[in-house]
Amino acid sequence: MNNNHQIVIIGLDVGYGLTKAVADNGRRACFESRVAPAEFIRFQAEMGARVAANGLTLHDAQEGALWVGELASKQGRPGALRSPRDRDRVNDPITTHLAHAAFAMLLPGLEHARVRVVTGLPVAYYRDAFQLSQHLLGTHQVLLDGRSLVVEVEDVLVVPQPFGALLSLILDERGRMKTATLDLVEGKVGVLDVGTFTTDLILVEGLEYIEARSGSLEVGVSTAVEMMRKVLLDDYRVSYEAHELEVALRRGWLVIDGQKQPLDGLARDRLDPVARAIEAQARTLWNISTLTAVVLAGGGALALRPWLEPRFKQAIYAPDAAMANAAGFLRYGLRQWGRE
Repeated sequence: MNNNHQIVIIGLDVGYGLTKAVADNGRRACFESRVAPAEFIRFQAEMGARVAANGLTLHDAQEGALWVGELASKQGRPGALRSPRDRDRVNDPITTHLAHAAFAMLLPGLEHARVRVVTGLPVAYYRDAFQLSQHLLGTHQVLLDGRSLVVEVEDVLVVPQPFGALLSLILDERGRMKTATLDLVEGKVGVLDVGTFTTDLILVEGLEYIEARSGSLEVGVSTAVEMMRKVLLDDYRVSYEAHELEVALRRGWLVIDGQKQPLDGLARDRLDPVARAIEAQARTLWNISTLTAVVLAGGGALALRPWLEPRFKQAIYAPDAAMANAAGFLRYGLRQWGRE
């Protein structure tokens, strides 16, 4: 089937910890925002089914072969791992690598595709929105193992990252306004997007983004993870890798001496200050009692749910909170451009 003339609309959320993307062809991708030089793996056990690492290998003209995603985290040399925490994340090649990986996962089996992209930036960096749009526009040559893909990015919209979560609540899967969410559309809504390293907070009134009441906080899942690592080392003499603890936070338990231990009781005293810091920043920016709703989004909001939810009486969760921004971006794109 020739899809060269079909424009694919993509919602792309490049986070510090995870890259999430969804397309109007029904495909979605979620992988760690990690890149590392690919190296020859000397040994692989040939013993039947293996759990494939979530990621892929890109071939870059300047940097050579690169592992992207969980593949980079698992197999990359520790000193060579990179993530998009650089201040100049818009121009850093890692932004391109992660976008290319997302394109490859969303557009399997194609040699050429035309796309329109809605993406976001953290509130603190939203001033770079035009620069990011120019960076993504144009022709992208994506080289993979045994496959190449040319992606023509014809249009880019950049919105404040947490805005996607609100859009995922008020727009349906075709980009139309939901009548049941009129109170969110007309009201004053705070959005808390808890990511890996940062928490973004925005205020939206009548769907208008209020910049003076929006901001970022250098607290996220990684803060909780570091506190948990200390608890486990000090109290249990157990060492877990950061990415393993992130998974444990999302599911609510981990294994100690062969036994499942619920995290709610294990680290409540250590994780409560993380939720308290997020609440304090929210109260600094917003008059919380006057808000119609506080939308909780991001993988961190799910991981910290037992600690965050009691602090916001009008809290509601974006559907599929970890993917909410990307889903909202896609729905916004469908509203702006429709299907062609």
